[in-house]
Amino acid sequence: MSLRPAKSHPPFRSRVRASLTIIIGVCFMVFAAAGYWAALLDSHKYLRHYTQEQAWLRVTQMSHAISAQVGAMLSGLDYSMRDMVNDYESGDAIAFKRAVASVRKSYPAGTIVQVSVADVRGQVVYSSLDTPAQPKQAVSIFDREHFQVHLNRSMQGTFIGHPVQGRVSRQWSIQLSRALIHKGKFSGVLVLSLSPEYLSRQLQTIFDSQRDVIVLLREDGAYLARSQQQDGVLGGKVPKERVALFAPGVSGGTYEVQAGSDGIQRMYAWTRVSGFPVLVSTGLDRQAVYAPLSETIRQSLWRNGVGTLLILLGGLLIAWLSFLRRREEEQRMQTEQRLMHLSQEVPGGLFQYGLDAEGHYVLPFTNPGFYAMHGIDTPGVQDTLSRFAQCIDKQDLPKLKESIVQAVQSESDWAHKYRVNGPDGTQRWLQGHARPQQAQDGSVLWHGYILDVTQDEILRAALRQSEERLRLTIGAVRDGLWQWDCTRDLVLWDARCYAMLGLADQALGTFPSADFFRRLHPADQSRVKSLLEQHLNHGEPFRVEMRMLQADGSWRWVESRGEVTQRDGEGQALRMMGMHSDIHERVEQTHMVGALLERGSAMVLVASYCRDIVYANARAAEFFGILAGPQPRQSSFRELHLSEDHFKRFAALYQRLKLQKTVRAEWALRGAGGRICWFDVQGTLLDPEDPNGNVIWTLFDVDARHRAESELQQVQQRMEAIIEHFPSGILVTDGAGHCIVAANEMLVAMFELPLAVSELVGKSVELLQPHLSAPVAQVLLSSSTQAAVAADVLSVLEPSRAIHALPNGRHIEIEQLPLHKQEHLLGICWVFHDVTDYKQRETHLETLASTDALTGASNRRAFTSRMESELEHLRLGHGHTLALIMLDIDHFKHVNDSYGHAAGDEVLKHLVAAVSKELRKGDMQGRLGGEEFVVLLADVDEHTAFRRAENLREAVGRLAVAAPGHDPIRFTVSLGLCLIGQGDFSVQCCLERADAAMYYSKRNGRNRTTIWTPDTPAVLEP
Repeated sequence: MSLRPAKSHPPFRSRVRASLTIIIGVCFMVFAAAGYWAALLDSHKYLRHYTQEQAWLRVTQMSHAISAQVGAMLSGLDYSMRDMVNDYESGDAIAFKRAVASVRKSYPAGTIVQVSVADVRGQVVYSSLDTPAQPKQAVSIFDREHFQVHLNRSMQGTFIGHPVQGRVSRQWSIQLSRALIHKGKFSGVLVLSLSPEYLSRQLQTIFDSQRDVIVLLREDGAYLARSQQQDGVLGGKVPKERVALFAPGVSGGTYEVQAGSDGIQRMYAWTRVSGFPVLVSTGLDRQAVYAPLSETIRQSLWRNGVGTLLILLGGLLIAWLSFLRRREEEQRMQTEQRLMHLSQEVPGGLFQYGLDAEGHYVLPFTNPGFYAMHGIDTPGVQDTLSRFAQCIDKQDLPKLKESIVQAVQSESDWAHKYRVNGPDGTQRWLQGHARPQQAQDGSVLWHGYILDVTQDEILRAALRQSEERLRLTIGAVRDGLWQWDCTRDLVLWDARCYAMLGLADQALGTFPSADFFRRLHPADQSRVKSLLEQHLNHGEPFRVEMRMLQADGSWRWVESRGEVTQRDGEGQALRMMGMHSDIHERVEQTHMVGALLERGSAMVLVASYCRDIVYANARAAEFFGILAGPQPRQSSFRELHLSEDHFKRFAALYQRLKLQKTVRAEWALRGAGGRICWFDVQGTLLDPEDPNGNVIWTLFDVDARHRAESELQQVQQRMEAIIEHFPSGILVTDGAGHCIVAANEMLVAMFELPLAVSELVGKSVELLQPHLSAPVAQVLLSSSTQAAVAADVLSVLEPSRAIHALPNGRHIEIEQLPLHKQEHLLGICWVFHDVTDYKQRETHLETLASTDALTGASNRRAFTSRMESELEHLRLGHGHTLALIMLDIDHFKHVNDSYGHAAGDEVLKHLVAAVSKELRKGDMQGRLGGEEFVVLLADVDEHTAFRRAENLREAVGRLAVAAPGHDPIRFTVSLGLCLIGQGDFSVQCCLERADAAMYYSKRNGRNRTTIWTPDTPAVLEP
């Protein structure tokens, strides 16, 4: 079958197509960069949003927690003020002063500035600051807000006033006041002055940063206390637009504003203190919240911007180089056209070949030298190809035809070497080269020449023999040899070079250097070219590590070393030779362990049996400071050893050579300048039959490996020390999550394992299962399964963290840290933190926020929250009838006055303990304040609720509280019972009903239980 070459486009169309390709490629790069930056900016936007959400969550939770603490403190002060009011109204001055002293003693020094009493005219008649040595000063608080509000009867209970500078104490204080009623009439005000400085110090302990702030405000926006810069805000208010945020009926909220006192932009969350007209506002420094993220985003934008710019510049550079190459190709074609006219004047074998209209091969042009080289007379046109084929050696003819067919089909350059047989029986080697060129009619002609390379082949055969002998001396190196004919730009590899890349021997034949560079990784091409040019032009050493394309399309690391072996009179390189070393395994291993192990080039020394050096190759000569090649004078190996004893011990290798023919050892030798270097020394007898003959010593520089192994050992020792001394338990497994790689003593002690650390390493994770609690064992085994699945689907195992309780009461936080190398899972590291103290503090804080500090009963806030939940269940039809009991100790003031407040506290504790014993599961007890307590009974009817209330009353009546120096204290309680059904939705309403029933019991003899009915009189405020 005839083959016809594919038609090419005219030059103009080719240029247009090349230009369009370059423009499209540049546009694609720009669009790709734009898409990447859009995705990058979107990810930054998401990170900012997530950081903001976490900051708002943190500041809100902190505001709620502080609000609960402030509410508990104010409730305690309110209770104490009620006791002091009762004592003062009773006229018992001793009891009143004892109560004042008890209150001041109950709080840290400086917390309460003073306790004072003003009469109906506003004159201060008592102050805890008065001393017998100082006369009382006439001080009036008639104009003060906290006096006027009680005088005008506009406030019932405790009033919290603006911070003022006391006229007696001369200190800033927060005024907590209650009205004094005598015989139903207003008789004065009891004032408790609370120190804002104490509150500020307490608030400062909550935040570590000086730029974060906690503010205590009245509902009208007046400052009560501030954790930072308090002196600048006391007596002032927040702006009106801020006060508008604290709308009535709203329990909390958030806002962001720049503080006027210090100019810091903060994120605030405010919470209303339950039961009091006070707000808690906590603020986080916005700059501190966003600073780490902003810095990360700034660095990301900088790195990505530089990377994008470099990629775009690289694309433009490639486009420019493509344009230059195209223009050079056109200039070359024009030059070839001009040279065609001179072909008749050039001696040698010149020719043209192509296809005729019928697809047959033709030789449109040949010069006389073409026939002379093939040893045939000038034939006729018809039998040129047949006579030509007859003179070709039969072994070379098939490959010659194949090369021509391939060149025609691909319209590529043709180059081939073959043998011809002359009429006299002589044989000559010819080498042909031809390049295709498109004619005006669209057909393709190959223009070429034939050279007689017989002498080159003879020299090449001699060179191969010489190379074979050289390979015997460096066979252990397993390196590939290459040579480059710089004048003709032809590269030749040996079989080892091809084997490194998975190619068949001589698969490429001789090829131009451009083909060599195309087989390099794009990232390595410019570096290799630069080093090669420096070596060619300036004689700099040529040694480079690069990636080369393998037959299967993957990349392999190869180290290439070479030097110019021949130059012309002007110093231009004519021939260069070198070696390729397969360093792929070493580089891969280097990536795995993070250390760099350099493998040096081979050095060859030939020594006599007397250990005199008779030959050294160039690399050995350079290192040891001796001449390259045969030595004009014999140099002893003694000069290379470290000492005389070192030299004598080397003689043992010669004894082993006699027996084994070869020997190998690692030995330290001294180089030029006194440098000591370790070598992998391989010795081989030059003549295996002559044990006393010369020895070829091949030296491999392993000094870097020695240093790397030493450093790696030190790194491993440091890592083992870090793991062993880490303050938490450490467990490291392999990538599959099955085998234990490392552990420490803290892990063994934490879980009380009956195994030593050395017994765990190398064992399966399942070995730990019998010794761990079920949740912890489940975490380890499930993580192993996830690791195996992640490895199968090439996904990334995410870090995780969870807290688990151990049977011995401790809490362990288990942190799973996958160890990834890119997408490859190297292993899993578990860190076990003992967080028992943290959990205990957390539980303690929760208890403090929801219970009464004295009795342990639920406080008003916790009890109210439970009632709201139960009422919601009733509203939805999910609950049953409830009963609310309010009880109050009869004549409790008498107990305090007669036995002291300490005894009164013991009475309260015994009361709570007795009531708790009578409660069932689902019931709840709480303290509203003072001697008032409430009990919530679940799932009861009226009869059952009354019977259980009577049981409580009788249980309290049986109590006897020990009082040192007195008879046991016995006391009774009055109870009010209120049934709660589906129609009751207000907690306050239910409390008022139970309170009304309880006061009815008080007014009708005490020590009794009253069930609330619509006819029960309501409690009237005095």
